[in-house]
Amino acid sequence: MELTGLDLRWPGLLAVGALVAVAVAYAVHRGLARRSARAAAAVANSDTLTALPEFRRALRLHRIRMTVLAVSAVLLGGAALVGAARPLDTTVEKPQTRSRDIMLCLDISGSMAAYDATLVTTFKTLVKSFEGERIGLVIFNSSAATVFPLTDDYDFINDELDDASKALGGDPEFESFFAGTFNGRGTSLIGDGLATCVSSFDKVDLQRARSVVFATDNHVAGRPVIELDEAGELAKAKGVRVYGLNPEESGPDDEAVEMREVVTGTSGRYYPMSDQSAISGIVDSVQAQEATLIDAASRALYTDDPKVPIALAGVGLVGLIGASRRWGS
Repeated sequence: MELTGLDLRWPGLLAVGALVAVAVAYAVHRGLARRSARAAAAVANSDTLTALPEFRRALRLHRIRMTVLAVSAVLLGGAALVGAARPLDTTVEKPQTRSRDIMLCLDISGSMAAYDATLVTTFKTLVKSFEGERIGLVIFNSSAATVFPLTDDYDFINDELDDASKALGGDPEFESFFAGTFNGRGTSLIGDGLATCVSSFDKVDLQRARSVVFATDNHVAGRPVIELDEAGELAKAKGVRVYGLNPEESGPDDEAVEMREVVTGTSGRYYPMSDQSAISGIVDSVQAQEATLIDAASRALYTDDPKVPIALAGVGLVGLIGASRRWGS
């Protein structure tokens, strides 16, 4: 963090205030001069009076008092003007963050209909375990659609997952949730879905640790453009780890074996959804990846700093009060 010093939110007030103060001072001076000219009168034999020590002492104290009054008034008025201009303490912060990116990838094909609402609940539980990671959601059937891109706005993420729960629970008000997922040939094109999820990370930000939580039963019903093993190779090439969640595994079936081989080939891990350790295992595995130190954009921070004008105003006020009292003779 770099300190840049004192600044003012409304510096123009100082110029305006200074002009007003000069105008008021000039008007007061002219008024006093006219009054003094009208009240002036010659007094004979006044030298004897003005030569008295008591008179000289009183005159000296009067001049001191007037000087203190003038200086205190200027100090109080100037401090009030600076305070009105809002003094700010300005610092420039160059934050560095350590973070990871996590893409939630959900198969919403017909064979997954009985499990998707539960999987979204699992995703919400995963989100609660993270702090600072960017999270996105992609759903797929015959084609893939991004529900929300990578973001670290956790309130927004939870709201979107709540909407996903309602849509996958059959709420007709959320039918638009499925838009963009029926544009391919067939249904449940698993490889295409994983490839889309892997390609959804920022292409310009390759420093972040990146993971995909891939929820599917791996039951293909159509002609994918990219096979699952090819999508796994794409993930490895991009340095993306895939963590598989299979809600329908009842044994070592071919689909489960293939899915396990693909995700473990990316240095990820495979879990049947019935595995009670799945959530903690995914969280621990993701957090075990070293979060890369990333320089964020510099930003200026402004903090109100009225200490100086308040202190000067206090001094001026004390001077005015003290000088306004009658001086003892």
